Amino acid sequence: MSGRTGGGGVGVVIVIMSGAEAEAEVEVEAEPLCPDWSDDERMAYLFSAFKRNREVNSTDWDTKLAFWAALIVQEAARRGRLSFKPWELRSWFRRKGAVPLGLDTVLQDMARRGLIQKESSFAASVDAGWLAWSVGLFLIKPLKWTLTSLLGNNTVSPDEAYVIVECVKEKAVELLQLSQNHLESSHPVVAFARLQEVCQSVCNDEKTFCLCLLQLQREKRVMVAEIDGDKIVKFSHSPTNKVSAVSEIDVGVYQLVKCEKMLTQKVETLSQEAERYKEDARSHLRAGKKHLALKSLRMKKRTDKRLDSIEAKLNTIQTILDRIYSSQTDKTVVEAYQAGLGALRESMKDVSVEKVDKLMDQIEQFCETQDDINQTLAGENLNAAGGVDTDELEAELNALLENTTEETLLLPDVPTRPLPGSPSLKLPVAEVMDGELEVSKPALVQP
Repeated sequence: MSGRTGGGGVGVVIVIMSGAEAEAEVEVEAEPLCPDWSDDERMAYLFSAFKRNREVNSTDWDTKLAFWAALIVQEAARRGRLSFKPWELRSWFRRKGAVPLGLDTVLQDMARRGLIQKESSFAASVDAGWLAWSVGLFLIKPLKWTLTSLLGNNTVSPDEAYVIVECVKEKAVELLQLSQNHLESSHPVVAFARLQEVCQSVCNDEKTFCLCLLQLQREKRVMVAEIDGDKIVKFSHSPTNKVSAVSEIDVGVYQLVKCEKMLTQKVETLSQEAERYKEDARSHLRAGKKHLALKSLRMKKRTDKRLDSIEAKLNTIQTILDRIYSSQTDKTVVEAYQAGLGALRESMKDVSVEKVDKLMDQIEQFCETQDDINQTLAGENLNAAGGVDTDELEAELNALLENTTEETLLLPDVPTRPLPGSPSLKLPVAEVMDGELEVSKPALVQP
């Protein structure tokens, strides 16, 4: 037993440590948990007790409350914990042999703001039944005392477990997503043990698993029940819809699924047994023991008959389950059709053929008006107001084209004399040379 005073905290708190708590006091101090962890001056301030009255220095209170509340949630998430006991926090946050002196005030503030909640209160807020009792979430104390003990005085019981609400919500979302990915979507009822096996990667112990189910049950995402000693969990058909209570149909389908698994195991067992009798018959034949071989064959025949009977039953159950799953799909489709029809009816409520015809006439009228406006803005009416005849303009244009053609054809002759001031042309020289050639040709021909 050891005593501790709360320094300048809220009143004087006497704590009796349990054996586990005493062991925690001698544990190695925690590794750096935040950037300021190595700052001795800063941490000495944060480790000190709260002032007696918040009004004296509200900044001091708010700074410490914000720091320790965030660090508690952070450290719990790092350790994979959804709940804790106050005496554990001293081992989590031990620094150079010192522990925070105002954690009880921090826990009271976190409880007031709904960040943490007693496990007993957390389970009591849901119709938990066996789910809470199976992991000891209810304390052996009156419920009235349990719900008011935390905020009713200035002490915090070191052995009372508290749930970190935000961590439970996040873990519950992971469990729901994992379940939807691995389980049969057409049948939302699953055995508790099977679901726990599927979610081992998310929930490392049964208590964490049960806390997540309690949170999902609080959110109306799942429903837990116990039927004939079997613990079952029912999920909602759609993530957006709330789960309904476990019905007789759900129980019947669950029993069919359970029977299907049992018969499947029997089929595997009998198949192996029949094969073993067959091998025994072969071994007896090789050893020359014909009577033992016949006996093994008779046992194989009996096993085959039992196997055929069980397979027929299994096929019947599977056919029924297939029809149930198909009917559930058909029901979903019909509900979708009904919803679509309702939406279509609502959207077409104020629409009729007469209204559409009238609307189209108005659209056509406005289009014609717009065309007239565009023609006016283009200046067509301005040309008409000028009094200019278009035919007259075209006739004048044709006349201009004819005059242009005649002027092009009447070209002057090419001059044969050189222009004044220009050098003499070579053309006359060429004519003279041609003449000379004509005269000299006979002389060149004679010998």
